[in-house]
Amino acid sequence: METRIFRPSGQYLGKLALNVTLLATAIGVAALLMGWLISLEEGGREGGIVATVLVIVNTAWWLVAILLVGPYYRSLSYEIQNDEVIVRVGIFVKSVKHVPYRTVTNIAVKRDIFDRWFFGIGTLNIQTAGMSGAKGAEESLVGLPNHQEVYEIVADELRRFRSGMAPTAAETDDEPAGRSAAVLGEILSEIKAIRRAKEA
Repeated sequence: METRIFRPSGQYLGKLALNVTLLATAIGVAALLMGWLISLEEGGREGGIVATVLVIVNTAWWLVAILLVGPYYRSLSYEIQNDEVIVRVGIFVKSVKHVPYRTVTNIAVKRDIFDRWFFGIGTLNIQTAGMSGAKGAEESLVGLPNHQEVYEIVADELRRFRSGMAPTAAETDDEPAGRSAAVLGEILSEIKAIRRAKEA
């Protein structure tokens, strides 16, 4: 199979911006509430100052995050090959993650309420043997508009890879039993000789 390259949907960019904005809004409301509570207790303008500073800091990080959402989205790409999945991501530090099929234990499609109702996208989570005890996935292919198609492609490649790894009778019966026994006998003789030399 030739390498197939996928990128997240433009809808995923909208979801990232929405998530950042919702988080900034929640922090802004908490800052205003904190300022109001401080002004009730202190009876002065300290609460207003605290709320103003927190809202300014919150707005500043929100602006930076909104500016970085686009480059982050454009940095995402996923390659599906016949023996592994490669995920590329990063704005300042570029990351290339290889997930070989021999380590994959599970693949699953995840779609939250925003994905289903508003954006029409999904995420393919790939779990590996190294992550089986931990929560979450080793790698996630996020923002896929064709999430089911990508799931099927990875599942097919995984099945093909695993069927190619199955040992055949010819591979296991190459060496006659007598020859194996002779080799083991020679190894045992060598170990006994080493032991005698060590005791002397």
